[in-house]
Amino acid sequence: MVNQLDHLKRWFESNPHFREVLFGSSLGLFVKVLTAILAFMMNIVIARKLGPAEAGLFFLGFTLVVLLSSVGRMGLDNSVMRFVARARVAGDTVKLHGVYRKALLWGGGLCLLFMLVLLVSNQLLVNYVFEQPGFGAVLPIMVMALPLVGLYTLHVFALLGMKKIIAGVMVLTGIVPLTMLAGLLIFPVTRAQEVAWIYLIGCTLALVIGMFFWHRAVPGTEQGADFPSDLLYASCMPLWGVVILGQVIQWSSQLLMGVWGSVEDVALFAVAQRTAMLIGFALFAVNASAGPKFAALYSQGDMAGLERIALWSVRLILLVAVPSLIFMMVFPQWLMGLFGPQFRAASTALMILAVGQFIGTAVGSVGSLLSMTGHERQLRWNVFIGAVLGVGLGVLLIPGYGLIGAAIATSVAVASKNLLCVYQVNRLLGFNTLAIWRKI
Repeated sequence: MVNQLDHLKRWFESNPHFREVLFGSSLGLFVKVLTAILAFMMNIVIARKLGPAEAGLFFLGFTLVVLLSSVGRMGLDNSVMRFVARARVAGDTVKLHGVYRKALLWGGGLCLLFMLVLLVSNQLLVNYVFEQPGFGAVLPIMVMALPLVGLYTLHVFALLGMKKIIAGVMVLTGIVPLTMLAGLLIFPVTRAQEVAWIYLIGCTLALVIGMFFWHRAVPGTEQGADFPSDLLYASCMPLWGVVILGQVIQWSSQLLMGVWGSVEDVALFAVAQRTAMLIGFALFAVNASAGPKFAALYSQGDMAGLERIALWSVRLILLVAVPSLIFMMVFPQWLMGLFGPQFRAASTALMILAVGQFIGTAVGSVGSLLSMTGHERQLRWNVFIGAVLGVGLGVLLIPGYGLIGAAIATSVAVASKNLLCVYQVNRLLGFNTLAIWRKI
């Protein structure tokens, strides 16, 4: 036993990259657990205080904002994290400030344009696309958050590139839920538009705090800082398609429910999907720490180190994902009942969604591996296939099968996209992330 512990200690000391990822992932996971609890509590309070109909209006607007802010960021998320990580390692503060400024200008500007278009076309959308009573009063408030969400998310990935994992996770998943939870508990909120105003305040706070963390983390001044536009464009364009298609995979079924189902169905599916997505919080925590490390190891030509970190990352993810899946499969009625008795109708949908999320999570950081090693185009094709499957199955199944059809469409899309990424990592980088039993 003593010899085994000594061997483990020596191995741990001889693998500095793993130590760094483990430490960063553990910190990120701890913060992510806290923020996931906050988000889960927020969804419970929204569902219980508003009921399925009003909650459905808010969740429909929220989904639209998340989707369009992702499109508006132009695929800059991972590009910013990668270039910031490289500039940090090189000690190049000019490039740090340059990529930061250019990303905010491009992504924030397009999100602002989307906001203006949606405000102008609000009546057309509620009359001909989302024919849900009351949505016309919610949508204008929600879309004002579009540029705020785009900008604070870009700050998050810039912070991750600076290895400020806790700050990044807090800004991305903590500030808005905390603000909303406080507002919902303090004020007598009963309508979706009131929740939308609280959401707008939370997004503003997230941006302000993200800016504070960035300027505290990065030395030097922004004066004269620039970054080659062609280099940033070449990196983010393939990733832009990946981001758009990835959001289609994640949210298309919910939007299709808003077109063909009732607003109550939207609320049931939204709550089930957000609950199932808790399985993936370990993947985000690991990606936040391992993503910049993947980029650094690949640029150094250390393929053995890259494989080692990738496989250990999968093992760390499974430690959290497996118990989460088991709990959701055994207690779906109880989990959905937390949101109110009407939400128990989504228990079967939760189980289906949980399986899809588990498959997408258990394969490891395959998407991050491809994007951080310059294989964005291959990643884009994988996500394209998943998106086509998701939308196609959604169109076929949702009109006839409602919640169950939406859950099947989303789960198939998520699982297929990530399994294709496993194949591409094996083909391009030479190792299989599913081979977690290998000695490394």
